[in-house]
Amino acid sequence: MEELISVIAQSLAISLGMSAAVLVIFLVGSVFYIRNKIRGKVYAFVLAANKQLNGHLLKPHSFCITIGHGEKEVKFLTHPSKQFWSYWPPGFPRIIQEPIPTYLYSEGNAEPIDPFDRKALISPESLMKISDDAMLKQTWKDVRETLGVKTPLGAKLTPILVLVTIIAILAALYFAFRNGVIPY
Repeated sequence: MEELISVIAQSLAISLGMSAAVLVIFLVGSVFYIRNKIRGKVYAFVLAANKQLNGHLLKPHSFCITIGHGEKEVKFLTHPSKQFWSYWPPGFPRIIQEPIPTYLYSEGNAEPIDPFDRKALISPESLMKISDDAMLKQTWKDVRETLGVKTPLGAKLTPILVLVTIIAILAALYFAFRNGVIPY
């Protein structure tokens, strides 16, 4: 029985060692393959008219990149000021991915889109502040106080009207049960 356990332990150790060796060889090989594959290339995202985003690994030639072959060949301009960095290949673990210069294009437009040159109407910080209910209520209260507008009578009267309505409904149900209009 001890020999059987010893043989099983040895075979598990050998298979674990072989698996670890294959994993290390795969990881190191992948890193060298990816570094060799992206050398001198750029990654281009093209947003199609149907709102689908496609990525292409391309070699630039004199500030131009070409996507497709033959009649479907399309040229796009590259410009260092509109370049940003992303990791290639997408979907792989970060330890294997390599940073690569990236451009964003819209179909039908030869110039790259600068993702940092967009003027937003609202910043994420401002959106966070205005979506906070307590902050919004306090802001409206401050505005009313500044303008000298007093709280409308309806705002104070609403809870009282709701309470009176609930009492009236309960009274109507009581009398309906009492007079037999609604059977038990």
